[in-house]
Amino acid sequence: MTSTNRSRRGLGSAASLATVALVGIVGLVGCANDDQKSSATLPAEVQVPGEGGDGSLGGGTSPEGSTTDTTPATTRKLVIKMTIGLEVADASVAVDKVVALAESHGGLLYDSAMDLSDPRYANGDLVFKVPPEEVDGFLQGLSPGIGRRTGLQGTTSDVTDQLSDLDSQIRNARASVERVRALMDKATTLSDVVTLEGELTTRETHLEQLLAQQSNLDDLIAMATITVHLTTAQPGGDNEPTTIGKAFRDGWHAFVTILRAIVLFVGYTLPFLVLGGIVFLFVSRFNRRPRPPTGPPPSGRPQPPSAGAGRASNSGQDGAGPAPIP
Repeated sequence: MTSTNRSRRGLGSAASLATVALVGIVGLVGCANDDQKSSATLPAEVQVPGEGGDGSLGGGTSPEGSTTDTTPATTRKLVIKMTIGLEVADASVAVDKVVALAESHGGLLYDSAMDLSDPRYANGDLVFKVPPEEVDGFLQGLSPGIGRRTGLQGTTSDVTDQLSDLDSQIRNARASVERVRALMDKATTLSDVVTLEGELTTRETHLEQLLAQQSNLDDLIAMATITVHLTTAQPGGDNEPTTIGKAFRDGWHAFVTILRAIVLFVGYTLPFLVLGGIVFLFVSRFNRRPRPPTGPPPSGRPQPPSAGAGRASNSGQDGAGPAPIP
């Protein structure tokens, strides 16, 4: 009996363990089914970005299926033009310094108009082409290294859209030229050839003009234009107080300037004054010479009759008798 009871208890324990295991398996299967159902009902908007339909990462598509744009932003095309005024002590020396400074920043002298005839009032303009990234360094080196900045003006023009439009026009113009050339190859009559040649010349000229505009803009973009206006600083300037010595110096300078102007005037006009004096003396002497009378004497006083004429007249009157009466 004892062995029988023990065998029954062992079978009961085994049945209980089997029942617990079965319940656990059923529970795990149910949880798995619930997870699959919940994941299947998730909307597309809440899917993990970059996860494909198979659960793999790195699909590279958005929920709508479009490819993500990784192209960098378009670089803006800028034309830089600036003018800086610089007051220096010696303009001729400053010219060499400014040119050397521009060369150290990769620039070059493009144009110049300097008046160095009088060192006290020398002035003028120097035009440089400088890389855009070197503009700030060049301007900082001018003042106060070379002179005192008196003014700064500049413009920066964005020509990105203009260049894009030129590119489109150039492509269209080239295609137009190629079409006309293709028609010329198929032309069979002389009139068609002449007409197409004229049209080809017109379209090629238009294309060359567009290419010239594009080249000019490319040059302006590649190198900034910097104009340096140099002026000579005057001694003392406007900040010097008015004193007796300064007034005397100013008066003396004014006197010397006027005297110099008079001397120059006399020097320029002296030959003409001498020549005019000689002509005046010659004309005066010519007018003073006596001139012989060329006409009859004036009739203001009557001439007295001659003696013979009087006697003849009297004798004729005395000897004559009365006139005969017919």
